[in-house]
Amino acid sequence: MTFSRLFPIAALAMLSQLLMPTLVHSQANDMFPTKSAAEKRAKELKCTGSLAMGSEWMPCASFETYQKAVSKEK
Repeated sequence: MTFSRLFPIAALAMLSQLLMPTLVHSQANDMFPTKSAAEKRAKELKCTGSLAMGSEWMPCASFETYQKAVSKEK
């Protein structure tokens, strides 16, 4: 691929990091070793439940709900 074809892809990747740093940062910090810890965080985010992600847990019943909850947090 030529630079002119790669540039839009690289620019889009950089732009997405600028527009969504909170979500990316939150997701990295919202992985928990136990279901109960994830559900405690879910209460802080004003959502319910937890979501198994491999051997770890995320707050909220679905990833979509988690994304909405984190976007409202600040």
